[in-house]
Amino acid sequence: MRSPRRLIAMAGAVAISLTVLGTAQASPTPVSPRIYGGTLVPGNPGVAAVAIFDGGSWGKSCSAVVWKPRVLLTSGHCVTVAGGTARVPRLAIFPPGAPAVQYSNTGPQGASPVNVIGIWTPSGYVNASSRVEPNDFAVLQLDQDLGPSMYSRLATSAEMSRWASTLYPGTIMGYGLNSPAGRDILPVAAGVPIDQYDPNFGLGPVFSVQQNASVGVCSGDSGGPTYATNALGENLVLGVNSGSAGGCVTGHTGAYLMVGFSAIDYLDLVNQALVAAGYPSIPSAPTNIALSAVNNSVVVNWQPPTTSPDTVVNYEVSDPTGAVVCAASALTCTVTDLPDGEHIFTVRARNAQGEGNALPASASAVTTAPTQMAPPTVTKKKIKFRTLAASTSAVVDRYRVVNAKGRQICTIIGFNPNARSLSCPLPKKPGTYRFRVIAVTQMGQTPHSGLSRKVRIS
Repeated sequence: MRSPRRLIAMAGAVAISLTVLGTAQASPTPVSPRIYGGTLVPGNPGVAAVAIFDGGSWGKSCSAVVWKPRVLLTSGHCVTVAGGTARVPRLAIFPPGAPAVQYSNTGPQGASPVNVIGIWTPSGYVNASSRVEPNDFAVLQLDQDLGPSMYSRLATSAEMSRWASTLYPGTIMGYGLNSPAGRDILPVAAGVPIDQYDPNFGLGPVFSVQQNASVGVCSGDSGGPTYATNALGENLVLGVNSGSAGGCVTGHTGAYLMVGFSAIDYLDLVNQALVAAGYPSIPSAPTNIALSAVNNSVVVNWQPPTTSPDTVVNYEVSDPTGAVVCAASALTCTVTDLPDGEHIFTVRARNAQGEGNALPASASAVTTAPTQMAPPTVTKKKIKFRTLAASTSAVVDRYRVVNAKGRQICTIIGFNPNARSLSCPLPKKPGTYRFRVIAVTQMGQTPHSGLSRKVRIS
């Protein structure tokens, strides 16, 4: 793992390098796991060990996210020669969750037969130091399936924002050190709270998870996954683990953060790998999302995503908890039977594999049931009243003015729905009158208003 220069509350970063392996002829002796109070997860299909040949030895290793059978995610510094931009000469991938026995002189023992045939890193990425460099992210294409994936899809920007605001539980996995001097040949997993998500951070689109002095990621966990499980039981990948401060190597005694790079924010890279490997590309988030309240429903409208609109098969509208409340193949969807109040929704475009992004909600709409109207006022010739415009989401079909006995004086239809006031003429029949007004809406009729002042017509 690397040490970040700074991540909001993170300070005092300490350099942490890749796992460096010594020459050996026997399997390493297992030691107690240390990754955030973690447990060994042998055979876990979501993580794989990566053996790195730097041109002189097989002395380093990383971890990788087994995102698709033929597409892995890892850290940029795991595939780039130290101090520059050149690719490492060779990588070997172990089967997911399998023992990763590797020696600097004899290399990986029991690696998978898959070959890495494509590597993508962000434009301008440089493995300049042992600290976390900007956009420390990479995508690998394999020539054949490594194994089935445990992940349903990448987490969206909206989901990561929501999780960070509630310290939602996540899971980290990796093949790194489990003490400053110890390493196991099996992967370790641990539960961690998701702490922050910032797609516009100086290092690039990052997320972080909380750790402390007794538990945390170590060298060799670079490139491993952080994922979260949603209410439907789906495992969603936030991204790759990249660096941390304190804990494992430094003997840090306080809380600290692990920083990773969010995969959904690198669609330009992941889509190149997906298409090359024969998978559909991932659409970005829908654009120009607009909400309008109609009666006790909200109509959600949007425009297609700018990235991969051709792979969209449908759209999902979700409420603030992440629950899908509406799905459509068109560019509009109506969420019905809502209580009074303000409502926000996110919209996600989906491809045939269920992948697609959604941005945090930026628009809202308010549903408000109609209520009793104010008493009308009377002039010399007219009965005037204030309408329900801007006070309810109900669609008003007509307004009725009645006398004190409930007999109809006039009915107004075909009016401008935005009109704030309307009127009807006074009755011509002589007598003493008082008036009430009622709105007839698609949500029902309002109670009769209070009575107007008394007026005498002669």
